Amino acid sequence: MKNQIQINPRAIKELEEDQKEMIRGILELPDTTVREIMVPRTDTVFLPADASKEEVLACITESEHSRFPVYQDTVDDVIGILHVKDVLKTLVKSETLNIRELVRKPFFVPGAMHIDDLLRELRRKKLHIAVVVDEYGGVSGIVSMEDIIEEIIGDIQDEFDHETEDVINLGEGSWLCDARVNLEFLAEETNLQLPVDDFDTLGGFVFDLFGKIPAKNEKTEYKGYEFIIQEMDGHKINSIKIVTQKKE
Repeated sequence: MKNQIQINPRAIKELEEDQKEMIRGILELPDTTVREIMVPRTDTVFLPADASKEEVLACITESEHSRFPVYQDTVDDVIGILHVKDVLKTLVKSETLNIRELVRKPFFVPGAMHIDDLLRELRRKKLHIAVVVDEYGGVSGIVSMEDIIEEIIGDIQDEFDHETEDVINLGEGSWLCDARVNLEFLAEETNLQLPVDDFDTLGGFVFDLFGKIPAKNEKTEYKGYEFIIQEMDGHKINSIKIVTQKKE
C-alpha cells in the first residue's frame, strides 16, 4: 500500500506536526499485523462451555469485559463468543443460563493478517472481535475492533471505565465528550439514539462514520446529530462535540 501512495515532499514540509503524525499513522497501518496488537491468550479471559450461571456472572463482574471467547475442552477449541448483553437479556426472562445456546459464531483470523485487512473484514461482517490462531490452528489470543482503533486514534476506555465529566452538557442540545467514553453510557447520559449494540466507544463510532482519520473541526452527521472533532493529538481523537440539529 505504501508504494501506491505518492506524497509531495514539499507538501509534507508545509504540514503541521499533528498532520504529519496522522499521515505516518495511515502509512504504517498496512504494515502492522494482528499479532502485534492482539491480547495474548495468557491475558485473555476464557469461559468454559459448561460454566454455571454463578461462574459466568462472577467472570463478568471481575473482568468487566463485554465479550468472552467460550471453549469446549481446551482454549484451543473455541466454540463461540459470549456477549454480556445476551446473558442479561436471557436472565431477565429465565433463571437458568446455558451459554452454549447463547454463544455467537467465532471469527478466526491468522496472526500474520494485516490490521487494515482485519478492520475491513470486521466492518463487512459487522463484528467486533476475532479469535487469533497460529499456523498450527492453536489459539494465540483475541483481537477486537477497539484494539485496531486504539492503534489508529489512541487509547480507548473500556466499557466500564468512564466518568460523568467525560460528558459535559453545554446546553441547547450539545455536549462535549471524551472520545473514549462508552457509547451506551453516553446514550444514557444524553438520551441520544446511538448504535450502542454496534460500537463500544464514541471514538470508534465516529471513526467509523468518517471512514478515515479525521482532522480537527471536521464534522460528520448521524440521524440528525452533528459530530465535530474538537481536539486531536497526532492521529488520536481526544474530544468530540455533539450537536443536535434543530428542526426547521
